[in-house]
Amino acid sequence: MLDLTPIFAAFPILETDRLQLRAVSADDTADILHLFSSFEVMRYIGRTPLTTPEQAAQRVAAYQMVFKEQTGIAWGITLREDSRLIGTFVLWNMDAAHHRAEIGYLLTPEWWGQGIVSEAARAVLAFSFTIAGLHSLEAQTAPDNAASRRVLDKLGFVQEGYFRENFYDPTTATFGDTVVYSLLKSAWATP
Repeated sequence: MLDLTPIFAAFPILETDRLQLRAVSADDTADILHLFSSFEVMRYIGRTPLTTPEQAAQRVAAYQMVFKEQTGIAWGITLREDSRLIGTFVLWNMDAAHHRAEIGYLLTPEWWGQGIVSEAARAVLAFSFTIAGLHSLEAQTAPDNAASRRVLDKLGFVQEGYFRENFYDPTTATFGDTVVYSLLKSAWATP
C-alpha cells in the first residue's frame, strides 16, 4: 500500500509560471461564493449554485477538512501576483491500496480559454506522480463539457468509460451522463 502520509505533513504549495496553487482559507470565502454561485460553472457538476456567504464558508471548511483528514488536497488557484482565488483544483478519492486518485477543477468564467486549468493541471500531475507516488489518475466530466474534455485530451488522459444517467442534477431536475478519463504515470509526458 502506498504511504500517502508524507504529502500531508504540510500543505503543498505548487507554482507555475503564472499561477500559485495554495490552501483555501476563510479569506477566500467571497471568491468561493463567486465561483460556486455561477450557473456556468456549476452546470457541469450537477450541484445547485451557492447563494450565501454561509454556504461558501461551508465549502471552504470542507476543502480544509479533506486535507486534515488526509483524504485529499484542495488547492485554490491564484495568479502569482494576485492572491484572489480564481478557481480550485482537487486531488481526491485517494486510493492508497491501488496508488490512484481523482482530479477535479473549477475556474471562474472570466478566466476560461486562457490555459489556466491546463497549467494548474500540469503542476498537480507532476506532484501526483513524482511526490505522491501515484500510479494513475482519474477525471470525470460531463459529455458536453467540451472545454474540460479538450484539457484532459491535451494532458494525455484517455477516455475509459461512459456512464449513462449515473447522477441526478438538481439544477435541471434531470439525470446526467459522465465520461471517465484516466492517465497512467507511464503515459504521462513529464515537463
